[in-house]
Amino acid sequence: MANEWHFTIDIPPIATPRPEFRRTKDGRTITYYPQRYADYMASVQEKLQEQGAINDLFYNVLKTPLGVKAEVYFYVKAPKHQKKLNSIMKTTAPDIDNLVKAAFDSIFKGLKVKDSRICMLTAAKFQTLNNPRTEITLRGVE
Repeated sequence: MANEWHFTIDIPPIATPRPEFRRTKDGRTITYYPQRYADYMASVQEKLQEQGAINDLFYNVLKTPLGVKAEVYFYVKAPKHQKKLNSIMKTTAPDIDNLVKAAFDSIFKGLKVKDSRICMLTAAKFQTLNNPRTEITLRGVE
């Protein structure tokens, strides 16, 4: 049984935004995320489905008794005015924790298994001039 699952989200990573609120005419409050975030999550779901990535290997890794270690590498597009990279490290917004949340929420959306199986996390945020993406590896903890 293989104990490692890898997937590349080949669209620019985005961070989970703060929820927005709206009052209805009858006084209820509706909480929602901006459309851009919903579109990102739908795009990730579409890519997972196209590539058959939510497969037996994915579920086998998540069933590992001691939990799962996630390695997530974000390659965020450098600003348009930047013609070359002085450093690959991305030390400005978006925050890495919000990038991680968006990636996991997008992958695990609608699944019976939850990202709470992830008990260890390594994450890095880099900038790139082209090919913004998110690379994710899930490994069963031995």
